Amino acid sequence: MDSLNAAQSYLADALDRLQPAAESLTRTATPSRIATAAAVIGATWTAHKIYKLFVPPRHLRKYTTPGIWATIHSFSKNMGYLEQREELGEAMVQDALKRGLIKSRDDPPLPAYLIWLIGHWVVVVQNPEDVKNVLTNHETFEKVLFELGFTDKFMGKNLVVSKTPEWKRQRKVVNPAFRRGWATSLFGTPARNLIKKLDEYAATGKVLDPPDWMHRMALDALTLAAFGDNIDSINHPDSPMVSTYNALMAETVDVSKLLNPFYRWSKDGKRMLDLIATFDQFLFDMIDVKTAELAAKRAAGLQDDDHDSRNLLEMMIEAAEGTDFSREDLRANTVIFFVAGHDTTANALGFAMYLLGMHPEIQERARQEVISIMGDADPSTPAEEMRYPTTDEERNMTYLTCIIKEVMRLFPSIAVLPHRITTAPVTLHDGTILPKDTRVTVDIYSLHRNRAVWGPDADEFKPDRFLDSVGPDGQVPMHPGASNFAWTPFGGGQRICLGQQFSLVEQRVVLSMLLLRYKWTVVGDEKALAGMPATKPGTLLHAKGIQVRLERR
Repeated sequence: MDSLNAAQSYLADALDRLQPAAESLTRTATPSRIATAAAVIGATWTAHKIYKLFVPPRHLRKYTTPGIWATIHSFSKNMGYLEQREELGEAMVQDALKRGLIKSRDDPPLPAYLIWLIGHWVVVVQNPEDVKNVLTNHETFEKVLFELGFTDKFMGKNLVVSKTPEWKRQRKVVNPAFRRGWATSLFGTPARNLIKKLDEYAATGKVLDPPDWMHRMALDALTLAAFGDNIDSINHPDSPMVSTYNALMAETVDVSKLLNPFYRWSKDGKRMLDLIATFDQFLFDMIDVKTAELAAKRAAGLQDDDHDSRNLLEMMIEAAEGTDFSREDLRANTVIFFVAGHDTTANALGFAMYLLGMHPEIQERARQEVISIMGDADPSTPAEEMRYPTTDEERNMTYLTCIIKEVMRLFPSIAVLPHRITTAPVTLHDGTILPKDTRVTVDIYSLHRNRAVWGPDADEFKPDRFLDSVGPDGQVPMHPGASNFAWTPFGGGQRICLGQQFSLVEQRVVLSMLLLRYKWTVVGDEKALAGMPATKPGTLLHAKGIQVRLERR
């Protein structure tokens, strides 16, 4: 905080000196004095703006912060998320110790911290009470559109990022498409294709990169559910559309590029626009095809009443008829399905394979539960005939669900929520009053590892910690209220993730099939073997460098 205190002192002195000068110069209205007064006022205004830009508001200075320059330096290196938070976390610990906010590194985490991001001071909460307040009072904590680079153009104004009035308009069309069950075949079929590839790894003893394969499988499941068409990225990872989408996501999370004030006019910015145009054409073509197919079915008197077997795009198109939900609205919400319905679940599955590979005793216990429900698998069964669980079977996998819940606690797919802004004064649980227009976000990763909430073993993989919450029906509660908002990987409140059940069913189906088919262990990478794998940049937690060795059972 030394640099901030120095800036604060310097700018305060400057303002004190400039004010009487401005008053003196404006007493006589000669042109030269007016010009001088204008210059003084301009300098005062500029100094005030610089002061507000680089110095935290007085009421927030009690919170620890890594500092502006440490934050800028960290983002400029385009580090992986976990590596970046380790660097910034150390800076905050040093700041907190120096200022007496904590007595030692072993003290419980502070309820909130402060971070500077692109000219804004953001309050980051990491305790259950404040998290519940942010998630359940969505009109007080309004969404802030992310407008770095061309990210806003890529994402559009969809149900997830829109402000409350727009969200209320869109949910009338989008929500009904998600009020349904999810046929396990949507995930079992892509999982069979995945297993066919993994059999080759098991036969040769080659090491496997789980996150890469899970992303390909999850993208196939997503497109099957969303469009009724599997783009088969498992077998064709370099197809034009898969490559375009992956390039878009890589560009979207590369903050080191997006912080460039000239990004929109740069070579990278122009490339991003070309990628968006290509992806938009794919989506709009899909929307037009589905619209025409629905019209043809209606004209022929055909109607499919089995909602669980219908794709999301068809259901949204039908729900949008007679409303002001536009073709662009369909496009924007389809994009968010790609991100929220594919990347997040794929990341969870990748970390699940990693943690189960690190804990063979938990892996075996989960396998025995799956066998007790589905029966054991014949080792000679071809991959394309591998059985996947029925809906009733996957719902009864209690321990596997505890594993999924624990994986998403330790490695939440979205580590930090998009920013909110207060629309009225808010009091945090520590008594701090946040005035209107304060930026706020939730650090889910820190919340999930808060020792004051989860105990001294907060960093350990222990699925059994959730067994006490299992209901009489064997179901594991997955809503945030079950843990008093200490577990919130899907958010909470009215704007909780609509794809939660989609993700949970997919994870149970895929993991149960892998457990029946293989045993696996983590090998190779030192960071992964030490318990903290490397990650890619961005707040979507995507592991890299994990190496797994499979063997057929």
